[in-house]
Amino acid sequence: MKSKILIIVGMIVLVLSYSCDRQKYAKGPLDVIYVLADDESKKELKTVIDTLGTYGIRTPKFQAFYDVKWFTFRDIPFVKEYHHVVIVANLNNEVGEEIARKLLNPKQFKDAERDSLNIFFIKDLWVKDQAVIFIAGKDFQKLRRAISSNVGWIYRKIDENFVNISNKYIFKYGEQRNLSRYLWGKYHWTMRIQHDYMIVHEYEDKNFVWLGRGFPYRWISVSWANGFEPKWLTEPGLFERRNKIGEIYGGIGTDKRFLGFYWTEFAGYNALKMYGLWYHKKEAKGGPFVTYSFYDEETDRTFIIDLLVFAPGEKVTLILRQADLMIRTFTTKPDFKL
Repeated sequence: MKSKILIIVGMIVLVLSYSCDRQKYAKGPLDVIYVLADDESKKELKTVIDTLGTYGIRTPKFQAFYDVKWFTFRDIPFVKEYHHVVIVANLNNEVGEEIARKLLNPKQFKDAERDSLNIFFIKDLWVKDQAVIFIAGKDFQKLRRAISSNVGWIYRKIDENFVNISNKYIFKYGEQRNLSRYLWGKYHWTMRIQHDYMIVHEYEDKNFVWLGRGFPYRWISVSWANGFEPKWLTEPGLFERRNKIGEIYGGIGTDKRFLGFYWTEFAGYNALKMYGLWYHKKEAKGGPFVTYSFYDEETDRTFIIDLLVFAPGEKVTLILRQADLMIRTFTTKPDFKL
């Protein structure tokens, strides 16, 4: 048993000692969190760490933004290449202690050993574009409390990494600058547009532009009113307006049962966000949507940007979030780089 532990420790030390892979970029799915832990840590902490997989949306079935997958330390050579990694170092055994000594500075190690500070963030530990959450300690009860109290912070660190990577890669396979220029020249607003979107319809008399992309289907519409339209910046008013947008789409309704609203930052604006489920009034179709309304002082217009996804059998959360990042490039600024 002792020799088996020494072999594992030796392998871990070898992996942790080499940093040549830091020149490489992380690979694999962006929506998976890989957890490295020994059996005891998994038994004691799995329930609380798995709460990272409870953030998500209805599609209409609940889908998590991230799947949480567990591995042992023998899997370090495999797991170390991925974007989002959680490492649990059990300081009651040699393996956990050796990992903690390698990855933490002396003060951090002492804090973890005393269970006074147990959670650390490490950027690009093995590869670029990697977010590592390092959890270390001896007392599992204290570790559970620490993780539970900081699960929101852990989620945000991972999600920030997701957003940063996605912003770099959503236009990797092409961008339609001509279409962006067209929208700017005609309407004095624009956004960056991925390579395979097209204009489905333009209704100039309704101040309405509808963009679409093939399967998985994504529809994006931009509508606006001249001047300040206070009704659009209220929950009932935005719901009513979205139903009218659904009529323009053709037979699309908004399900009242799962609606949510909150104010948020969107493309530099203070925007009212509505989210929930859309449905087709005649066909068995539906899925998630997000809608933003905001007032633009520079052009004296009130805007509504609507995004819906239809992708049966697909991981809808990832598709929706990446499309959401695209519409967040919306601007009415004349210095927009085209």
